Amino acid sequence: MPYVSIDQLKPGMVLATDVTDTSGRLLLSEGQSIAHKHVGIFKMWGVPEVQVQDAGKGGAEENHAVDPEATRRVAEMLKPAFSDNDLTHPAVAEIFRQAVIYRSRHAASHHRQGRIEPVKRPSSPITGIDMRKKIRSRDIKLPEIPSLIFKLNDTIADPFSSADDIAQVISKSPGLSALLLRIVNSAFYGFPSRIDSVTRAVTIIGSKEISALAVGITTMEIFRDIPKEVFDMQAFTHHSLACGVLARILAAGGNIRNTEQLFVSGLLHDIGRMVIFKYFPQEAGLMLSGVHDDKASLYDMEKIVMGFRHTDIAGDLFEQWKFPVALSQNVVYHHRPMAAQDPAKAAIIHLSDIIAHSLGEGKSGEWRVPGLDVAAWDKLRLSSQTLSTVIPQAIHHLGFLMTVFQSGA
Repeated sequence: MPYVSIDQLKPGMVLATDVTDTSGRLLLSEGQSIAHKHVGIFKMWGVPEVQVQDAGKGGAEENHAVDPEATRRVAEMLKPAFSDNDLTHPAVAEIFRQAVIYRSRHAASHHRQGRIEPVKRPSSPITGIDMRKKIRSRDIKLPEIPSLIFKLNDTIADPFSSADDIAQVISKSPGLSALLLRIVNSAFYGFPSRIDSVTRAVTIIGSKEISALAVGITTMEIFRDIPKEVFDMQAFTHHSLACGVLARILAAGGNIRNTEQLFVSGLLHDIGRMVIFKYFPQEAGLMLSGVHDDKASLYDMEKIVMGFRHTDIAGDLFEQWKFPVALSQNVVYHHRPMAAQDPAKAAIIHLSDIIAHSLGEGKSGEWRVPGLDVAAWDKLRLSSQTLSTVIPQAIHHLGFLMTVFQSGA
């Protein structure tokens, strides 16, 4: 039975399956006829498409038809990127299927973003031990924001602080305030009425959630000036945001709390690579050229060139910045989630990263789709059918949020 995008629904179409929001709340039951008011409800709660009975009612199959030959070509092109995965595993098979469908439908516009031209190889690259020492001793701080974030954390920790007190701290950065309000007023949150002040956002969403968003947004700002010759940071932000969006929706679907922390964990999951691109561009060029020349994964090249990986750098950086341990664990262990203190949350970031790479949404420098940790997948207790709902929902939100982040630059 066909899936029909929300914009192409017509009154009288009949649902083939229940429609739920990201938290699993029922919006409309299977077998019910869709009315005009239902379309508005679906849009408000971020439902991108629904499954309907009988393709004849509205021509949904025609709207979503993909040339079989084009689909075959995309599938063959994508298989090498999945070489670290077992395509017979139900979750991997569904991710692969969704990626093929998405890439086939967007073949014309889904051009390769920001192909990396490696910089000149250094004549004598520093050793891994020396590089780790440099990262630990280098005064890498968030510009302008550290004092704001520390003040925000102190205010939140004060039991006598009000929502207005927290809002006043955030309002010290007008750009951050504006960006936060644009995000919380998007369909990503789906509130029925407009949130017109940071105070109201804190009251409705929560102080910890707003603080987490502020930290994530601000941290990304420090890396916007990385030269394009080293890496296309717009493409990198795109990938990071895709991971964050997927993490939040997967967490909601899996009834995992602190969805905002997971959104920020996804947004910052590759912060170690941003550190390398910004402060060690020659080593970055050496790794990226190895990816192109030898077809090795960037994750492997990090170990070869530096003696450690971007997740280790993230751990050093988060310790220096005194970020929450839970957020740090989600990021540091997203390639090996079962080693984390909370494997389920790290597994959310692990899975989100895999899906984001499979869809080709942005770039992290990695050409392979990271291998799925089967134990981590089992830990989440999700069904592969869940992915068929989560992935379209994430794509639906991603375009708008990319616009918000770019306009906030």
